[in-house]
Amino acid sequence: MKKTWLYSMIGALLFTVTFGFSTVDASSIKQDRLVVNLSADTSVGKYQIVDTDGSIYTYADRQSYEAAEQTFKAKWAIVSKNVVGVLASDYATDSYEHSGFGGWNYATPVGYSTNFNNSKYNDEVSSIKTARRSSGTKVCYHKSGGEPCKTFGPGLDISYVGSGWNDQISYVNVYR
Repeated sequence: MKKTWLYSMIGALLFTVTFGFSTVDASSIKQDRLVVNLSADTSVGKYQIVDTDGSIYTYADRQSYEAAEQTFKAKWAIVSKNVVGVLASDYATDSYEHSGFGGWNYATPVGYSTNFNNSKYNDEVSSIKTARRSSGTKVCYHKSGGEPCKTFGPGLDISYVGSGWNDQISYVNVYR
């Protein structure tokens, strides 16, 4: 009697786990990431912002760039709260050695910055996947945000940072 009851309970539990709980296919919740190739637009202007729709905004001076960056960060913070599901690059920006996301990769978590100076990663970045649950990712030529700089929106796959930025990035800051 006890064994029959135990087997019945195990069977019921297995049935519930297998068929009773709703399952979600990760591919169905994945939001499409915009793949951006910046090969033609990076040599113009010292400061640029790449929006989540791929639009590129160029600024002549740091003050205008930083003011616009604050506006975009606020916009992107709202959007990032509506991301459904947890997938790769949700909570970190990944920097890659080669275009097309090849070679080594280095992850900078949301809310942190990375100075590549004095490391093997300095001036080696060619492609980037930005954190989807962030308020954007800022990259700069020099350590600690030294200019020129560029800010990317969340959830972008930058397959090539462009000839003006390829192998030049020394600093990555992922905004919370």
